[in-house]
Amino acid sequence: MTTVKKTAVRKRVTKPAPKVKPKATKPTISGRKPGQVSSLKGVLFGPPKTGKTSLACSGSNVLLISFDPDGDATETLKGRDDITVVEPRTFKEIEEIIKALHTTDAARFDWVVLDSLTFLFQLLGGKELTEVFMANKDVRRAYGKAGAAVSSIIHDLVLLRDTNVIFTAHLSKESEEDTIDLDTRLGETQVKLAVTPMVWKILGPAVSFIGRTYKRNESVKGPDGKRNKQTVYRVSFDDGDRSPAGARLPLQAEYESTGTTLKEIAEEILGG
Repeated sequence: MTTVKKTAVRKRVTKPAPKVKPKATKPTISGRKPGQVSSLKGVLFGPPKTGKTSLACSGSNVLLISFDPDGDATETLKGRDDITVVEPRTFKEIEEIIKALHTTDAARFDWVVLDSLTFLFQLLGGKELTEVFMANKDVRRAYGKAGAAVSSIIHDLVLLRDTNVIFTAHLSKESEEDTIDLDTRLGETQVKLAVTPMVWKILGPAVSFIGRTYKRNESVKGPDGKRNKQTVYRVSFDDGDRSPAGARLPLQAEYESTGTTLKEIAEEILGG
């Protein structure tokens, strides 16, 4: 049997690892480093007449894509110089708007608001769903088709990297109260966004905050010393486990809804 002589065994020499200079982090096109938040993506939901649309448009230089046929706020917002309102009524028209936002109008708007996902779903799938339901047929295919179309729109809007995008949605329970008294805890009843599971699967992970809008009556002392009731609109980003409200960004639990709320939040989070 052949043996290995000691003189033939070589010791392994461990060389020190070469020193590598850390590469400088290159800024992105927007001037921000990778990993930094470059824009806000969020959802505002709540009962009717709780200020969802007005709050969603509280940024500046806004494109409002409206699907609400009876939106009182939409008519009011049309009078603002810093808001452009479009009201597409077909999927093709929506696609053309989104395509323009990615190309010719890429730097035109600071905020894009889609109001609302609930009405958008009805626009794209309502007619077919009604026909299928009236024919006593399985509605799952019709739901899936409409949900896929809405999900693709959400996906394409979220890809607008340096544009803030806000979606609005209604509560799935029409009986949900839209006025909350001072002595009532927010969101005591479990609430859900009025979107299908397919849409929520795309929407939930795509946004960095979900805010619940509501209004309540507060007692305010006037100049004459008398206390009068005043309706105050608010948005909650922390309802505990009682609603989907929440944020992955450092937001306060609650804000008063004003004409500049989202603009101020953007300045705080994005630094400008």
